Amino acid sequence: MKRLNLIIGKKQLVIASLTVLLGAAVAVNFAVSGGKKNTVQPSTPVGGTANYGDTAYVSNKATGSDAYFAQARLDKQQSRDEAAQVLAAMYNGGDMTPDELTAVSANAQNLSAIIESEGRIETLLKAQGFADALCYLSDNGANIIVKTEGLDAVGAARIKSTLLSEVDVASDNITIVEVK
Repeated sequence: MKRLNLIIGKKQLVIASLTVLLGAAVAVNFAVSGGKKNTVQPSTPVGGTANYGDTAYVSNKATGSDAYFAQARLDKQQSRDEAAQVLAAMYNGGDMTPDELTAVSANAQNLSAIIESEGRIETLLKAQGFADALCYLSDNGANIIVKTEGLDAVGAARIKSTLLSEVDVASDNITIVEVK
């Protein structure tokens, strides 16, 4: 009877980390969209009947701040995807030393942890009543962008408390920006 040996190597750890990263991105996307499917509803013209292929003109209901948050999320996701692709390309390059492979794996895990933390912070801020929120974490600081109709000291303290409950950042390196 043959016995299979299962050896978990660095390559498998990086692949698992990137899989977790992808799962976190999907979870953030689901949380941001609120689990809603985007469906197109047919419009009925003023006359009351609609024919297949008729053109209906609709207006974009997104306000300036809604468009800002949508574009910022898109830019953030694209930059994260590019970083993940660079890490994967570096890891699969084949000419790296074991120490370099360990560093790339650590960077992939760090990126995954940052994405998860940003998603949790954004979700918690929305749960606290902020209309929308974006979180950008770096090694030395955090930037929070919230959509609100007037940010007071209490609101800023809630944001700071939420951030500090998830990550360790020096208070001097926290920036809170209000978008109306």
